[in-house]
Amino acid sequence: MKNLFSFIFKHIHWLLFLLLTIVSLYLLVHNSEFQRSKYLSVFQEIAGRAYSVTNGAKSYMFLKKTNTDLMQRIAALEEEIQIYKNELEIFAERIDPDSINIGIDKSIYRHIYARVQQNRMSGIDNYIMLDKGSKDGIKEGMAVISVKGVVGVISNVTPNFSTVIPLLSKFILNGMIKNTRFSGDLSWDGKDPRYISLSGLPSHASYSLGDTIVTSGNSAIFQEGVLVGVVEGSFKLKNEESNSLKVRLFTDFSTLQEVFIVENPFREEQILLEKGVDE
Repeated sequence: MKNLFSFIFKHIHWLLFLLLTIVSLYLLVHNSEFQRSKYLSVFQEIAGRAYSVTNGAKSYMFLKKTNTDLMQRIAALEEEIQIYKNELEIFAERIDPDSINIGIDKSIYRHIYARVQQNRMSGIDNYIMLDKGSKDGIKEGMAVISVKGVVGVISNVTPNFSTVIPLLSKFILNGMIKNTRFSGDLSWDGKDPRYISLSGLPSHASYSLGDTIVTSGNSAIFQEGVLVGVVEGSFKLKNEESNSLKVRLFTDFSTLQEVFIVENPFREEQILLEKGVDE
């Protein structure tokens, strides 16, 4: 109690000033309609700005959940598109008298949404870590894509996480020119992360600047038609007669935050067939 009285005595002039200020403001606001309206306007402006900041903070907090919901919806839509494509192919077989309907029961490529935990893009041995693992059905060799195109292949898996060998690494993928279907090997030279090369094209392969490059589907990893990039130039490697194309990637690896891990329902069967051919 003694300390309280001592504090009040030392700061009495400030307390009196604060009290007089409050009383003056009260009298000023309540004795004048003009001053009252001005006060309310100022208060409304301050309150509005406070609510704006609060709502902005709340929106930011819920942004991650909203984005996750959207990505999961995109995955579901990708699977629905596959169903419609399959139904159209079966319908085309039925109305084409020259085709044989063998009653293929096509399964659907499942898309598993995942977030990027680490993204190392500092050299040729790059990798990406994702927040999905074996508990989510992830296995080595699964394809990884973004909403824009190819990302890479799952290389290692733990119960809760997995790592990806990205296209920007020592990874070679078979790709093709979408319009002409001429195919070659997609690879990165370790320089500009915006571009890769499509090499090994036959000398008579036709192409144009602006052509879209997609996956060829010649492996058990990526299905045919996954977007890769667009042709921006051509060149020839030393001692090679085949053409190579400079391809600008659709996926921006420097800002990559969300991906889809794609489960191929025919993967094991295709791998067995590929091993049989190799042997």
